[in-house]
Amino acid sequence: MRRSLPAVLGAVAGLVVALAVLLPGYVGLDRITPFVQLAALTPLLLVVVMASAVVGRFAGVLVRRKGPPLAERRPRLFAAGFAALVAAALVALTAAGVVGSRLLADDAPVGSRGPVVLTLNTDAGRADVGALAALVRERAADVVVLPEAGNLYRARLTALLPDYRGWSADTPSPDDVASTSLLLGPRVPAPQIRSVPGRLFGTLDATVSGVRVVAVHAAAPVPPSQVGLWRDDLARLVAPVCGARPAGPTIVAGDLNATADHSVFRAATAGCTDALPSVGSGTVATWPTDLPRWFGLQIDHVLVGGGLGVADAEVLDVPGTDHRAVLARLVVG
Repeated sequence: MRRSLPAVLGAVAGLVVALAVLLPGYVGLDRITPFVQLAALTPLLLVVVMASAVVGRFAGVLVRRKGPPLAERRPRLFAAGFAALVAAALVALTAAGVVGSRLLADDAPVGSRGPVVLTLNTDAGRADVGALAALVRERAADVVVLPEAGNLYRARLTALLPDYRGWSADTPSPDDVASTSLLLGPRVPAPQIRSVPGRLFGTLDATVSGVRVVAVHAAAPVPPSQVGLWRDDLARLVAPVCGARPAGPTIVAGDLNATADHSVFRAATAGCTDALPSVGSGTVATWPTDLPRWFGLQIDHVLVGGGLGVADAEVLDVPGTDHRAVLARLVVG
């Protein structure tokens, strides 16, 4: 037993550390700092860990130490280290499976043509208005959700899209950053719409011909003092709509400041389909734009439920903002 104790302790230590770093959102740790922030970085950390393992392996081959191997000089230390590495490797493989599953597209839904939904965080109204207007027209978007776009930005955009109608969430400040705007295309009937006050950002809740459309911007879990606001926003704004199977056709779109590796996000959206992962694009980053698409975070989402499915979805670049747009073409089942 004494001889095996170092290996057991090493395996436990490797397992605990690897779970806390690579999969905090799957072991109940992602409700507190720093694990809530680490959960968002799961794909990035996985890339770093796997790259480090490859580099370490080659470095071990190239660097030859004098004297007998560590296994002969310090067998207990070697056993503990080896067990820790094996445990960490198993967690890394599990994490790779979790992340890799987002590259697998669901079966294509069957149904009639539904609305085209576009969402883009305009970065406090800095997104290029002309480029966004051209994109909306080119892709014939029916529903456009714009976090960090208030009356000021919406007025500039609708001036270029005169056949679109728009609304902005009520906020105490006239600045774009605190509001969220919703634009509806010429093929969309007049909605019933209400503004939902948020702790940091405004939300719009609309009903259009029986389809519920929620344009949302959740608080970010940074700095750490905002983790509570972030959890509250997802629980209050998203979970009542998507947490259980929606009773009718439902669209939730916007910047949720959460990824699929957050347990709070998964619970809040359990009854809806997330557009990008459903078409095998679940690892394409929507933020920030100064990192490659394969090395950022997917925090902007189009979620659908209640008889709506996703025919296609993609991530698009728009100049001027640090977010990428998400476009989803829906079908009515």
